[in-house]
Amino acid sequence: MNFGRKGVIDMPIKLMVVVLVISLSLPLLADAVERGESKNATLVMNGEVNEIFNAVAAVHYSGIGSSRTVSITIPDGCEISIPGGSGSAGYCVKMTFKGRETGIRYMERPPVQFVTDNLVLSGSVMLLITSCTVNGGPAVSVNVV
Repeated sequence: MNFGRKGVIDMPIKLMVVVLVISLSLPLLADAVERGESKNATLVMNGEVNEIFNAVAAVHYSGIGSSRTVSITIPDGCEISIPGGSGSAGYCVKMTFKGRETGIRYMERPPVQFVTDNLVLSGSVMLLITSCTVNGGPAVSVNVV
């Protein structure tokens, strides 16, 4: 430190540089933490969607009218939605974290349509999945038990 006639000269400049560095790095750090949380939540939700897809495949291969229950647990701040309907929306499951969509998964093998009315899942949920047909094609009905 340099001392002048009026005291410490370099201290305010060093303090200002430290404050500037901290203020510039905090938003970057907060964004990195949020992205990490989002990726972690998406990984957990992917595991739960795999449970749903495995149950759908099992009832599909068991024949029309067969059913199975599956229990899933979705982390806080997350939602899994099954939009249902026709077109590609009828074959997908959407995942959101804190209101932001983090992924979409499609039921491709086997291609089975979901027969629901925009089912939104959060927390611990037990689903009843029942095999059926829609317009002559394979489908499953998904209901919360």
